[in-house]
Amino acid sequence: MWLELTSETDEKIYVNVTQLIVIYPVDEHKLTRILTAGGPITIQEPLAFLQAKLEGAIGKQ
Repeated sequence: MWLELTSETDEKIYVNVTQLIVIYPVDEHKLTRILTAGGPITIQEPLAFLQAKLEGAIGKQ
């Protein structure tokens, strides 16, 4: 499953959820950092958004 996310510089990025290693809030929960095999990426979507998307994906399996 691919997620369309927004980088901290307003660029749209697409992340395959199988590539996510760690997800954690930064900047007093204003941003979220995801760690992938390619390195860390800071995104604008809140942690709760990612959790909901991932829980929805798991429920569909």
